[in-house]
Order: sequence, then C-alpha cells, then structure tokens
Amino acid sequence: MDALFGEDSDNDSSRSKSSSSGNASSSNSSSSSSSSSGASSSKGGDGDGDGDGAESSSASDSRSSGGKEEEQGGDDRVDSYRRNDNGESGVYAYDEEEDEDEKDLFGSDNEEYTKTPAISTYSIPVLPAGWSNDNHGGRGMGRGRWPNGRGGAGLLPRPGPYPGGRGGRGGFGGRYQNYQRDERFVSELKLSKSKETLARKSTLVQEPCELASYSRVEGGEVFYDERGLRLFKRHVSEDIGADLNQGYDTFVEKIDLGSEGFGDLLGCVRAKNISLDNIHFVTFRNNLNKILGAAYNRHEPWEMGVHKRNGTIYLDVHKLPERPQNDLDRRRCYWGYCFESLATEDPGRAYGEEIHHVDSNVEFCSVVKTKLGAHRVLMGAEMDCCDETEEGRRFYIELKTSRELDDRTVERFEREKLLKFWIQSFLAGVPYILVGYRDDGGRLVRTERLRTKDIAHRARLKNYWQGNVCLAFADEVLCWLYGTVKDNEDYTLQFVHPFMRLELLQAQSCPDAITNHVHLLQHPSSPPPPL
Repeated sequence: MDALFGEDSDNDSSRSKSSSSGNASSSNSSSSSSSSSGASSSKGGDGDGDGDGAESSSASDSRSSGGKEEEQGGDDRVDSYRRNDNGESGVYAYDEEEDEDEKDLFGSDNEEYTKTPAISTYSIPVLPAGWSNDNHGGRGMGRGRWPNGRGGAGLLPRPGPYPGGRGGRGGFGGRYQNYQRDERFVSELKLSKSKETLARKSTLVQEPCELASYSRVEGGEVFYDERGLRLFKRHVSEDIGADLNQGYDTFVEKIDLGSEGFGDLLGCVRAKNISLDNIHFVTFRNNLNKILGAAYNRHEPWEMGVHKRNGTIYLDVHKLPERPQNDLDRRRCYWGYCFESLATEDPGRAYGEEIHHVDSNVEFCSVVKTKLGAHRVLMGAEMDCCDETEEGRRFYIELKTSRELDDRTVERFEREKLLKFWIQSFLAGVPYILVGYRDDGGRLVRTERLRTKDIAHRARLKNYWQGNVCLAFADEVLCWLYGTVKDNEDYTLQFVHPFMRLELLQAQSCPDAITNHVHLLQHPSSPPPPL
C-alpha cells in the first residue's frame, strides 16, 4: 500500500485511519440526529454530474449487467457483506479483513502496476477486429476511426469532409480539418497518444487522506462539521418495489451556486488551517472526473476555470448550458434523490413512512488530500453516506440509480456508466457503490452492491477500459497545465468538438471566491478589499 500510493503516504495514511476510527462514534451520533433527507446532486456542490445519486436523462437508456446480489460470486467476504450473523440476506455488514483488502482499489490483477517500468515488459494486447472505444456497440468501424489492417483499432482519423459541407480539399476530418482557433488561445494538448501507449505508463497514486469536512443544511447555511453526513441503511433491500416518485411534488431542486460553492470549500480550508504549501491543485472532484474520463469519453464537452496563485492552481467548476428539461427529465433526476433517501437512515421519518421532503441542496462534503503522479491535490468530494465495520472503521458509500438492464444496454452500461462510477469513487477512496435499478415508471426493481476495485477488473477483462489509462492521461494533463499556466493569470480549460485536443484560453477575471481566499490567507485579520 505504501508503494502503491507514493512516498509520502505513510504519515497521511496513519492520520486518516486514526481520524476515521476516532470520529466514527461522533459521526454516527451527529448523522443520526440530523433530519436531513437531502441528496447529493448530479450537479452538486462538487459538480458530480455523472449520476451522483441523481441520474442524467441520457443515462436512462442504460441498463446494468449484474444479477441479483444473492446470485453474484462465491467470495466469502462478499457473502459476509450481504448476510448478518443469522444468515439473513439483504443486510449489509462488513468485516475488517475485507476492509484491508479494499485499499487497493485497482484489484488483484493490478497489484504490481505501480512497479511497472516506463518501458513495459508486457506485450501490447491484441484487440478484436473492428474494435473501437468510440463505437459504443463495439461493432463495425466505429465513429472517427478506421481499421488498420492488423486486427486492431486504427490510429488515424477516418477520412471525411470539412464540418458544415461536403467534400473539400484534403478530404480529412479530425486532425486535418480547417480548424479556427479562438483569439484567446494560449496552448493546446493534442490527444495523440493511443490508449495502448498510455497503458504502459506507471502512474503513482497516493491513498486519499481526509483532512476535514463541511455540511450545507436546509436554507443554505454551511457548517464546518459532519452534521450533514447520513448513515447507510443496511436493510435497503426491504424497499425493493418502492415508488421513487413519492415526494416529487415537494422536491426542492438544486440551486446553481457557481463559484460560491467553491468558496465554501476554500472557507473550510481556512477554518481548519489546512496548509496549501506544496499543494499543486485545489479542486472539486468533478473537475478530475472530467479529466480522467476524457481518456475514453470523446463526445462530451466540458470546461473549467484555471487560476494560479502563489504556486497553487485552483480549478473552478464551470457549468455548460443544458438543454431544457421536460417533466420526465426532472422526474428521472428526482428518482436518484429519492433512492438516496430510501437508502439512508432518517430519524425524522417513521418506519414505513413514505418520502415526503427531499432538498437536493443539503449535502456533506469531504476534503481530502491525494497525489496523482508528481502533483499533490487537495480535493472536495460530496459524499452520499457512510457506514462502519464492527471494529469502528468508517468508510463512505456512493449511491447510484440506473434503468434496469437488458441485453441491448449491458455493454453501454459497462463501457460508459461504470467508467464514471469507478472514476468518481476511486479518486476519493470510496470502496463501495450501491446501485438501485428502476423500471421506466420509477419503481425500484433491485439493488446491486459493487466494489470499486472489482469494476476496474471487470472492465479490463472485457477490454472496455483500463483505470491506469485514465490515470496516465490525467497525469499528462496536470503536468501540461502546471508547466504552462503563469502565476496571477487566469485561464479557461476546455474540451470541445471535434474532441481531438484540450485547449487553454486566456480568461479576463478570477472568481471572487478565489481572490478573497488568497487575500485572507495572506492577511487573516483584515477583510478582503471591495471588488
């Protein structure tokens, strides 16, 4: 584990474990007394828009491959998770042996991946004929790629016309198209390396260490404590068949806080006296989700603010315009929040009582330190709920929803949605994910418990994606960013069509939350100047 997560993981890991154990009882007490039934948002405080509890409308077409929990695998440790001492199924319990095993979230097939030299001794995997990561069905030539005649995916763009017309000189799309740069252009990172090349690279990751936390309660007030942290309900299988539409009429939708939400994270950093010395990046998890996901997801645009102050780069969440939502879209989003309420304990709701009040603005955010490659990262990550082992070791659980699966949607679910699930949970060191599958009417059909490390193993065996490719790609992006941006200057990092490059553009201003934060770090006793 020490070798896996980097040279400075010893002290951080020990602090994290002692803190988790020492705070477990107080956490449960404060969580049990909380009447909050709010859920983490698909557009939440850390901007986890990849189905963080609430699912996107595009994901409603996806269905899962897992069978019922009682039918999966013969691992004794998995069985201990599903059964209590009386052998009752559907009750989630844990043992310390399994927790120790969870530290390696890549799984047993990747235990030695950090020791792989720069020039790998392993041969390049032979891909199936016509295979392409960009072709969701895995059939035919794929979008934007053409076969190379060697039984693998091609590395050149498919010939095609210029955008907006037919034909055109050169006849090539992608890298050969007539591309007009933005006048604010500063630098670009071309996505020219193949996934096979990235798979050879060894990227060290430090075990995430929780340093602090904060809670946003109803009304929007923020407290630098754990009052917003909810407890996982182990008897969640009792709610199978529940209508996820219950409480929809009183649902309080998410308010877009913009950079103000980032200010809450920075305020926690100051309140808890967290040193930013030698911290290269401060960000919400969502920005890292986007960067890691871009190794495979080449069809979703995104952008983020990049602001370097005193040697630290602050990555601000930018929300792109979305298409207008109809009632069905809003209901699908709500089903995720409702499932989160069903899967967590609420002292204010009587046994068997329906969900009647869900406020999506209520949230709990963990502040963790980790290290990706050569860069130390301070990250805010919204957490759905927590549980603990019999020995008192606390850990977090992600709650997700997805449409029930059939033969047509299994592959897309495993290629796309499980990739997002894995990235989000791995980055914050979350070992378990509970997925609630629902039908088209919003009724809970079944639940499936996934281990984060098993997801990566499952996708690797099917040659869908590899976790270390995402990490190697992100390491290159962070190295390029940190070496390019200048202190006291502001930029926008964007990933836009035709998704062949990352672009860094000059920005005109820095968010007030970051400006005030930097001033208060340097002059704690004086208020920030008016802007």
